[in-house]
Amino acid sequence: MANNPKPFKIVDLNFVSLYFVDLAKAVDFYTALFGPPDQVYEAGPHYGWKLGATWLTLFESKDGTAVHSNPHNTEYAIQVAEPDEVDRLFAALVAANCQPLHTPEDTEMYVPMRFCCVDDPFGVRIDVYCFIDRPASE
Repeated sequence: MANNPKPFKIVDLNFVSLYFVDLAKAVDFYTALFGPPDQVYEAGPHYGWKLGATWLTLFESKDGTAVHSNPHNTEYAIQVAEPDEVDRLFAALVAANCQPLHTPEDTEMYVPMRFCCVDDPFGVRIDVYCFIDRPASE
């Protein structure tokens, strides 16, 4: 599969946008987790957090494709700098009432990494990872 040509030269995934029925509750949740939004557009309204090299943006569900529901089958990944940060962020997510799915572990998905996964109170899956130098089998 590595030799299959790709139709586009994508170098990163950016600007994750999520649409919520109860936007105020979602904003409260993400503010408690990541601090106050870096951008607030009251006219929209929508709220944005700068997370590393990209933005996480929350909109009202009426602006999305499923106007009466929260996002479905939605996931985003947060890359952190060090393996201990995976564990710390996992603990913070669980303390914020996220449902733990995969506790932090050294594993491999394409490359060796420390990884964990939770579902937030709105059904959005959040992955947390950090690349590691050692093989997952060590």
